[in-house]
This record gives sequence, C-alpha cells and structure tokens, in this order.
Amino acid sequence: MSTDSPLEYGAITQQQASWIGGALCLGGIAGTLVGGAIVDRLGRKWTAWVAGLPLVLCWGLVIMANHPAYLMGARFLGGLAGGIEFVVTPLYVSEIACTSHRGTLSSLLILSCCLGVEFAYLAGAFLHYHTIPWVSVSVPLFFLTSFCFLPETPSHLAKVQKLAAAERSLRFFCGIRSEKDAAGEEEYVRELQLLQRIHTTGPDMAKDPTVLSWSDFTSRHAQLGLLICVTLMALNQFCGCFYMMNYAQSVFAESGSMLSLSPSLSVIVVGLIQLIGCYVCTLLVDRIGRKILLLISSVGLTLGQSVFASYCYGQELGYDLTTFGWLPLVCFSVIVFIGTVGVGTMPFVVLAEIMPQKIKGFATTFCMVTNWTFAFIALKYFSTLGIMFGMYGLLLFFAICSLAGTLFVLVIMPETKGKTFHEIQLMMEK
Repeated sequence: MSTDSPLEYGAITQQQASWIGGALCLGGIAGTLVGGAIVDRLGRKWTAWVAGLPLVLCWGLVIMANHPAYLMGARFLGGLAGGIEFVVTPLYVSEIACTSHRGTLSSLLILSCCLGVEFAYLAGAFLHYHTIPWVSVSVPLFFLTSFCFLPETPSHLAKVQKLAAAERSLRFFCGIRSEKDAAGEEEYVRELQLLQRIHTTGPDMAKDPTVLSWSDFTSRHAQLGLLICVTLMALNQFCGCFYMMNYAQSVFAESGSMLSLSPSLSVIVVGLIQLIGCYVCTLLVDRIGRKILLLISSVGLTLGQSVFASYCYGQELGYDLTTFGWLPLVCFSVIVFIGTVGVGTMPFVVLAEIMPQKIKGFATTFCMVTNWTFAFIALKYFSTLGIMFGMYGLLLFFAICSLAGTLFVLVIMPETKGKTFHEIQLMMEK
C-alpha cells in the first residue's frame, strides 16, 4: 500500500487490501469443506500431503504478482491449504500419539502456526519483498518430498479394513520393530486390541466406513461433543485475541496508548509473545489438563479485557490517564499471552479428542468451517462495532464473551487429560 509499492500495478487501495486479507478466510472455508470431503476417502496422510500443493501455487503467484488479483488468489490458495491442514492435522496427530503425550503433540499445531507467523514478521522486517516468497516456498516443497514416506494412521487403516497395515503403522509410531519388542508395551497391546475392534465393527462399516446416518449424530456423545466444540470455536474468535492480533496498531491508536514502537517492531514483539504463550501451553497441557488451561485462559481474558475497556472508557470521559499510559501495552500483552495459552490452542486439541470416531471427520470439518466463519465476521465487522460503540464497548463485548466461555467450560466441559479415546467415549455417554 506504500507509495513505493513493489507491484508493477502500483500502490493498492484500502478496498483491495481488505479483499486480500479476507481471501484467506474464504479460502479457509473452502479448504475445510475440501478437507472434510476427502479426509476419510484419501486418508489422513494423503489429505495432509495434498494440502502442500496449493501452498506451492500460492507462493508461485506471489513471485509472479504484478497485480492485486494475484495476491488475492495467493491468499485464497493459502487459506485453502490451511483449511485442509486444520481438518486433517488434529486427526492425524491424535491418532498416532500415545495417550500421555497426545495433548502436547496436538498443541504443536498452533505452536507451529505461531512460529510461522513470527518467521513471517521477521522476514517482512529484514528481507526484500521479492525474496520472501522464494524462501517461503521451500517449506511446502520440503513437506511434499518428506511427508509421503510416513505411514497412514493405524485407526484409519483399521477403519478401512486394512488390519495388517494398521498393525505395521502402530508398530512404527510406537517405535516397535518386532512382536518380541511389543511384549512389555501395555499401551501397544491396548491400542492393537482397539484396532481389531474397529476392524470388526460390522458389515455396514466394512462396506463403506465413510457413510454416516442421522443416528450417528443423535447419541449423547455426539451431541455433547458438537456443543462443546462449536462453543469453544466461538470462544476462540469472540474472546478478542484474533481481532487484536490482526489490528494491533488500530487498537493501540484508538486506546490512546503511549506505545511508540514502529509497526514492524510492534508485530514482531506481539508475535513473540504469542509464540511464548504457545510454548507454555505445550509444556502444561499434559500436566495440568485441558479444562484447567481453558479456565485460566478465559478468566485471564475476562480480567484483561475488562481492565483495558475501563482504561478506554476513562479516556472517552476525558480523564487524564497519562500516568497509566503503559496500561494498554501491558493489557494487550497479557491478553495475547494468556489467550494463546488456552483459548487460542485448546479448542483444536479438544476437537480431536472428544468426538466419536465415526463422525470425527465430519465434525472436524463442521467445527473448522464454523471457526473460519467466525474469523471472517471478526475481521470484517468488529471494526464497525468498535466505531459504533467505541473501543471500550468492543473490549467489553470481548470480556462478556470470555466470561460466558469461563462458565461454559466450568459447568459443561469434561477433562480429557490422560484418558484413552475409549475412556473419553464412556465419560461422554454418561
């Protein structure tokens, strides 16, 4: 958008910039639908692999871009790939991870996203515009050439009646070379028995494991799981973290902050705070549990947004708050950190754990489409809400949503830490 734009087209307009930004969410919705349609047909492994292709095309368009339309297309393809990966990655990871490390490994999805965002911020600050896509395209190319050598998940192979392949896959992910080595591995034996049970579920599953019926969604497990996951997706977007990360400069400007950092340095600092929050989450998720992390996070967001809203309201009333000019930066940092520790990460961990096995692919697709839709609403319309009610009104809305999420997690959501999928199923059906 600068006067010395690297595009041959010249500087892009605000309207074009908004479409470049929004194209990511539109691509994410499309990718989620595509991922949900193929994740049970192609399998977890090849669905994840396929998502690398639009990423290569995405960076190819950026390399060739001489018009804003190229960037809109690139953002759409990036969202398409992200939508597919956000469907399949939680499934793949949760189905290959042992119970004791499942939460930690599942939370690495968001940690890797934060790492990628911070890398993008650093690249934007220190590399030339035309150098960035050449560096970035190496990541999906490495993924495409390496991931194809990993096995399919044991659960999916058993589900499609390939028990021998499922056993080989299970031994690979458990680090077991032979049956003799498996003799003392209790979890391996338990998982193998579960695979055999999935394999012999019945003739209907044997014919087509991807066919779902209405009865699959009427059980208490399915209904409660969908309620929990959709609510967590709403909390993920309406707690305000996603909005504030995308409009950090506007938030500081409208709150009257004394922040004097340059835009590029500001986003690097914010991205680093988010990255630290994600890392702390990976350390704690299998130690203190999913529910406790969500409660700590949502309570912290409620308090942080409320204090921030109070400061902005004081500014609106004309009080001299010069002494507290540091408060917006502290509140913003706390909100980003505490939000990433729980609300920003845990919904995707819980989604992969809490759903019944048969509808897990559909439910993941549905919940991720819901999340992308909420994200589009947040990016497109929350700024208008801020203009109508002021920054304090918007922050108060975020605080109310966070408080509602706190009460929901406290009353409704069960703890899944340290439980096998079978134990989670029994708990959800009570």
